[in-house]
Amino acid sequence: MRVLHFSTFDNDGGAARGSLWLHRALRAEGIDSLMMVGRKKSDDASILPLPHLADRLAAKLRGRLDAAPLLRYDKTDDAFWTLGWLPARISHIVEEVDPDVVHLHWIGAGFLPIDALKRIGRPLVWTLRDMWPLTGGCHYTAGCERYRQGCGACPQLGSARETDISRKLWQRKERSWAGLNLHLAPISGWLADCVQASPLLRDFPREIVPNGLDAGKFRPTEKRLARRAWGLPADKRIVLYGAVNATQDRRKGFPELLTALDRFGKTDKARDTLLVVFGDLEPADMPDIGIETRYVGYVGDDDRLALLYSCADVAVMPSLQEAFGKTLIEAMACGTPVVAFASGGPLDIVDHRHNGYLAEAFSPDDLAAGIAWCLERRNIGDDPGARARAKVEAEFDIQVVARRYAALYERSMGRIDEPSRPVHGRRRRGAAAE
Repeated sequence: MRVLHFSTFDNDGGAARGSLWLHRALRAEGIDSLMMVGRKKSDDASILPLPHLADRLAAKLRGRLDAAPLLRYDKTDDAFWTLGWLPARISHIVEEVDPDVVHLHWIGAGFLPIDALKRIGRPLVWTLRDMWPLTGGCHYTAGCERYRQGCGACPQLGSARETDISRKLWQRKERSWAGLNLHLAPISGWLADCVQASPLLRDFPREIVPNGLDAGKFRPTEKRLARRAWGLPADKRIVLYGAVNATQDRRKGFPELLTALDRFGKTDKARDTLLVVFGDLEPADMPDIGIETRYVGYVGDDDRLALLYSCADVAVMPSLQEAFGKTLIEAMACGTPVVAFASGGPLDIVDHRHNGYLAEAFSPDDLAAGIAWCLERRNIGDDPGARARAKVEAEFDIQVVARRYAALYERSMGRIDEPSRPVHGRRRRGAAAE
């Protein structure tokens, strides 16, 4: 079986790294997997850049050109947008590679236009990593549900017109994607629920397949050694938070985290606690939350990142809207319990009061309670981090995920029967062992 993956990037951001890890895991399973990317950074020969120099040069400008029509709108900063209107030569690439299946990953920033999918001419599997396939352009809706009725009058565009660009792009997707041989793989139960509510995609077969990671690379390291490698104190309880643009992206919930830690900082438990932030620099207007804080910036090396997770006593992901929660499984793989809001993708990952804590959405007070719960576990001889690691090995190891995709490819080609219904693995916040 030959699979051709399309992804905007190969090693830039969580979605890109996830698709790269899957591609390599499929090759380890004996599948002839090739990856075509708009902007290649790795030196992996099985990852193909766009074949023509003009296409590669254009790919560097596509993000800006794709967004140009939005300049006439008073767009908010709630979410990143892709319009997908720029033409791209794709069908000849597919013909040259001649795959049995084409697997789409994150194709934003103008990499693949909306109408390219109907020209691919192969069974399609699409890993849904955010909400863009459902909407008129935004990758996350910031709570808006107009995608359920065809968008228009978009609040993120500051638009009151029903026939604005979000409606036109939604309708373009509707026309272009009708009748595709398309199998959807949303990465969480929450995103699968969004698909079910979407007139664009609800009629396509779907199966939840989570993100995966290399559990051999993301593994526990003894805290004393990990902290020595990072120059972090051995006698502090470390709370870890990180994301791309961790302090700037409103969706990542940094203000909620600061409020929670401010509550925590007013207790006697805060004296020996250190907050470590990765993925961004310290904001100029950082308030005093009563807890020592260190900013370590962007961490691009997975080995260093795994060591950082091992330094922590708890990792917090306070996102307000998250399709999955890759930092959660990375931390859990390193034996670190996690705290997140009981909303979206984290519902599939965290078992409340077992391998972490699901705080009431979107309560800073309960987020603070979750941090305290995780920090107190070691004082009573409990180890939610070990249970977190066990769950990753069972459900999120990339080889486990790769085998699920291999079966999905077979179904997309009609070689084996479809499952009777989508597979939902959602976990709810509820009663569990104290």
